[in-house]
Amino acid sequence: MTPSRTPRYAQVVLGALAALVLSGCGEQRSAAPGPAPAKLEKIILQTDWYAQPEHGGFYQALVEGYYRDVGLDVEILQGGPNAIPTQKVALGTAQFAVGRTDELIIAAGRGIPVVALAALMQRDPQGVMFHPESGIRDFKDLEGRNVMAVPGAAWLTLVQLKFGIKLSVTPLDFGLSRFLADKRLVQQCFVTNEPFYIRQQGVDVGVLLLSEAGIDPYRIWFTSRDYAARRPEVVRAFTAASIRGWREYIDGDRQDADLRISQLNQKMTPEFIAFSVDAMRANRLVHGDPAKGELLGRIDPARLGAEIQRLSAIGVLDRAVALADVFDEKFLPEDVRAVREGK
Repeated sequence: MTPSRTPRYAQVVLGALAALVLSGCGEQRSAAPGPAPAKLEKIILQTDWYAQPEHGGFYQALVEGYYRDVGLDVEILQGGPNAIPTQKVALGTAQFAVGRTDELIIAAGRGIPVVALAALMQRDPQGVMFHPESGIRDFKDLEGRNVMAVPGAAWLTLVQLKFGIKLSVTPLDFGLSRFLADKRLVQQCFVTNEPFYIRQQGVDVGVLLLSEAGIDPYRIWFTSRDYAARRPEVVRAFTAASIRGWREYIDGDRQDADLRISQLNQKMTPEFIAFSVDAMRANRLVHGDPAKGELLGRIDPARLGAEIQRLSAIGVLDRAVALADVFDEKFLPEDVRAVREGK
């Protein structure tokens, strides 16, 4: 696993769409164990990065047979810097993929018919990391700072507008050496990832989660509108089995899933996996906050609608996007369907 991941924003998705149609795209595969009986429905899940704990619930469902229990033969395709899951779902080369709600909203604004099905994380693990001795304590302290991030990322605009600050953006180089050498540098990160490698170098690190600034997309799995309309029973089965896998991965015995992840990605050591899972638990990324009506799998329509409004306000949507364009809660199991806070 590279110590840093590339957010796939919609401009990247759309810019590469024609190239994918003409030339195809290679990826690493991880198949379910043993030959799948003919009666099982063949399904492809495209992840956004190489095998890692942030995909753990899917691997749990795979190795424990939860997908097979509902009649599915699921193949997980590992992602990477050029995976572009939205493209593959839109083109039908994968039935399901992993992403974020902000990515889907931007894609919908450009006419890509994809729909969120459920949340694997109630909030995104993305944030910014800094050296504690730099004096940074909150987002307002980023005023005038040099931030190494993906240029054009929506969160950069949202942070600057919300806090009335100005950032100097250096393109992310997907390494850690510059951050380690420059005590004033701020770098885009994932709380489940880069801090582990920084601390391995004997360096302390602080993290501000973007969710703390109200920039709070869900991490989701999604499908195309066409596939959801043609195969609703498959969509429901995949969603239910995936929620079961995520619940067991976070709260139960995840040994076999971790083994599969480490076999596929040799950088996934037991120490790193434990760090990543602990970070997901400590920050309540998967289960969320029950006091706010959050629950594994659930997507709150009101919160998603507010995210659409924020993205519209900063001008990243090519056309108006309605809630129904990006989410249909009928595919969620009844006990985890979105509810209003307090109900």
